[in-house]
Amino acid sequence: MKKYIFPILMLAVMPWVFSSCYSDDSSLGDPSSVQSIEIKDIPAQSVISYAGNFLNITPEITTDYPESDLQYRWYLYVDNSFDGAGFRDMEIGQERNLNYEVNLASGAYVVVLEVKSMTTGYARYTRTSLNVSTEFSNGFYILKEVDGGQTELDMVSDNGLSSNLITKVSGEPMRGTPVSLAVMYMQQYVNPDTKEMGVSNMLNIFTTADYRAYRTEDMQQTFDHSTICYAGEANDDVYYNISNGANYGFLMSKKGISSKRMQGANVLSTGKFSLPAINDEVTKHIQMLTCGRMGMAYWSNLQHGIRRTDNNCSYATDVTSDPTGQEQCLASGINRIGGVETVWFLSEEKSTGKRYLYRISGMGALQEKKELSPSLHLAKASCVSACGGSASYIYAVDNGKLYAYGWANDSEVEVALPGVSEPIDYVTNQWFWVAGFGDTSYNFDNLIVGAHSGNGYKLYFFDSLVGGVPTKEAYRSVAGTGKVRCIRRVTPVQVSNMIMTSPGQSRAMPIFPTSE
Repeated sequence: MKKYIFPILMLAVMPWVFSSCYSDDSSLGDPSSVQSIEIKDIPAQSVISYAGNFLNITPEITTDYPESDLQYRWYLYVDNSFDGAGFRDMEIGQERNLNYEVNLASGAYVVVLEVKSMTTGYARYTRTSLNVSTEFSNGFYILKEVDGGQTELDMVSDNGLSSNLITKVSGEPMRGTPVSLAVMYMQQYVNPDTKEMGVSNMLNIFTTADYRAYRTEDMQQTFDHSTICYAGEANDDVYYNISNGANYGFLMSKKGISSKRMQGANVLSTGKFSLPAINDEVTKHIQMLTCGRMGMAYWSNLQHGIRRTDNNCSYATDVTSDPTGQEQCLASGINRIGGVETVWFLSEEKSTGKRYLYRISGMGALQEKKELSPSLHLAKASCVSACGGSASYIYAVDNGKLYAYGWANDSEVEVALPGVSEPIDYVTNQWFWVAGFGDTSYNFDNLIVGAHSGNGYKLYFFDSLVGGVPTKEAYRSVAGTGKVRCIRRVTPVQVSNMIMTSPGQSRAMPIFPTSE
């Protein structure tokens, strides 16, 4: 069977849509004399691609026509590419029951069934949606530290746990301990197969000694330390994190911040970043302001405080600074409730151990600097994470338990974790929430906690959250080796940078955590 691979560009849904079933407009005389064809609606379908899986559909059809007079045609098209007659461009079956091997790029498709009488020309149609993913394109990636101070990657999906993916695709773990893991949707690169620009959802992995990017479609490596910017083999910079903004992407390094246009297939690009446009000594801690439209907030080790850039990385200004040079950033996050955005940074004085919470608005203005009471669990926490959009909380792990700190009243509550008996030492809130032009079928909001013992970990995934608190036991738990340092959720959706950073489309929250 011929295999088709499509690039998917999740742009605005085209205004034309099929009705569930309709007849053509053939001139057939008296309508009451036309025999009928009725097709029952076909449920939405989901298939994992490139794995020998078949799309099997047995339609329920009621008709007065004899079977010998009926013609069946199955068609497939990209959900946003219909052009008026183009749904017939790719035919995938001519039998009543569809049996089609799926070898398609991840994304959203539409399947159309046409049933036609060969004697009268009378036809009826129905359509259904098809969500296609690969074994790498839909799940939770786990960045972990393994024996010897190296970096590895696990993945959790509906198929279970896949371990040590970096070794499987590259032969050995990455050098250095984990720093951060960033997901970039529709990241540009030069496809080695076609020598042309491509776009793909990518994992960007940063360690203390290395950097690599992999396509989530097939875990093919796309960038490394020598190819991510124009410095080439002579590049002696150290990279910490990468983030989408509005129109531009931001690459954080020891020498400062580099940028590039980040508009998917709409801008021709090799995917390489510039040399640092803003000279600074930055960290991995970076957060979008108003979904990147007001620039980015980040922690500067040069200023020992928060700075912000404009939205195209042409300059940076101080938001806060510590002239004593004692403060270092421990964590950062973002929270959006009812359209109100709060970006926060947690710092600690090296000499005294005092911790400070900084809150800034989505416009980049300092709202508060607060010295935390040493009695608070947040002031002692070993792991901290944002509650993205379900409550105005900062999660804090202290002495094996989870707490939620509310900055509005400077107080904490313990968060019950149904079904978890072990002391925990890891927490993250992973979310992906798209409305409007994006595919909403992959929306989620997960609280994930981890417990480590010896050289192994166990993770619990909660999805029934009310006010940031689980209401039932974890829907999934997995166990693996190594120590978890970062988790990021990846979906097969390919959504443009403009949509991803649009407050109106991302509704309650940005698409994913940028830094923790």
